[in-house]
Order: sequence, then C-alpha cells, then structure tokens
Amino acid sequence: MNPIKLALSHTPLAQGKGSSLLLIALGLVIPALAAKTARLVAGGGYKAITRDKPPKNPAHPDVEWRDAILWTVLSGAIGGLGRLAARRWLAGSSVPAEGYDLEEKAERL
Repeated sequence: MNPIKLALSHTPLAQGKGSSLLLIALGLVIPALAAKTARLVAGGGYKAITRDKPPKNPAHPDVEWRDAILWTVLSGAIGGLGRLAARRWLAGSSVPAEGYDLEEKAERL
C-alpha cells in the first residue's frame, strides 16, 4: 500500500486545531498541485504536437484560434483529470478534500 495513503487512511485523527487545519490545507493543496503538474504535462504534449511552446494567454489577439483552442482543450482535459485523480485518491482517506464529503470529514475534525 502507498505509504502516504496509509498515513492518511481511516485512522483516528490527532486532536487539536493545528492538525485539523493541516489536514484541511492538504485537502485543498493536493488537488491544486495535481492540476498544476498535469498542466506541465499538457505543455509537454502541446510542444510535441505543435513543435512550439504553449501560449501563455490563449485569449491574446496574436495567438491563432487553432492554437488557442488546442491549448485550452489539452490543458483543461489533462488538468481536470489530474485534479479528479487526486480528489478520488483523497476520498478514501481522512483528509477532507473539496467534493462530496468535505463537510462530513471536516465535522469529524
């Protein structure tokens, strides 16, 4: 079993507001980091497809529609999947991640 998941599994939580705030922060930060990492991966994919860097701002008038659409679809899909994977992974732990069980797990803290 993954050691991080084991540490975050359904074990009794340490008492105190500090540990509760840390768990809540982890539940917010881990999906955001997963999305950021996925966006970097999407940038590599974009570069492999177009042989060019992804646009920093796809809405800029100098960016062609084709490039803006490709980057938006690629980064959105891969970023969303990364965030979903992190949230699903956290759903089996005691960390209250944003999603269906945030209030329930936060109340137990």
